[in-house]
Amino acid sequence: MTAETVRCFDALAADAQWYTFTPNERRITDEFVRRWGIRPGDWVLEPGCGSGRLTVILAALTGPEGRVLAFDASREFIRAAARRGMPAHVTLHAFRMETAPLPQASFEHVVCFNAFPHLVPQERTAYRLAGALRPGGVLWIAHTCSRGFVNGVHRQGPASLRNHLLPAPRVLDRLLRGAGLGEVEIEDGADRFLARAVHPAPVFAGPPVDRHA
Repeated sequence: MTAETVRCFDALAADAQWYTFTPNERRITDEFVRRWGIRPGDWVLEPGCGSGRLTVILAALTGPEGRVLAFDASREFIRAAARRGMPAHVTLHAFRMETAPLPQASFEHVVCFNAFPHLVPQERTAYRLAGALRPGGVLWIAHTCSRGFVNGVHRQGPASLRNHLLPAPRVLDRLLRGAGLGEVEIEDGADRFLARAVHPAPVFAGPPVDRHA
């Protein structure tokens, strides 16, 4: 992500619309949450967390026995997320996707919520997020509007965001499988977009990874 793009998101952080859900966004988000199946004790990675409006929901799902690691390239958005008073099991960082130090094989879920088009380059992002998943862990790419709407907004937005597009399902499928993920399912709906991909468990997993090390 370029410095110009980061400045763009820092400016967007002043817009109140990114701090709450509309009733329709909340309805779709609640449906997503039920499908994600995040449980108490799970570890969740949230790249591109923005103002933390989803982060607080993830924190409630994992409970204090779990962990949520959320990051965003915009320091202004991370400051806004911190002002929510996150519980102790939530960690916030101002990281860019391409340089974020991600714990390997540590997370049951990676949730890219209204963020994947901005996590560029996307092929490299898919590899890095796949590596952060535990065997059997799930990568979710979710949007509370259609792919056409997302791409239309970005194409008409600031110059630094015009190539930040949500791939067509066949392209995304190929990208996720190329990163070593499987069981790919993609819902390209009229009012939402949801992709699911699973990190395959090896034939012999070996001893469990100490995620607290």
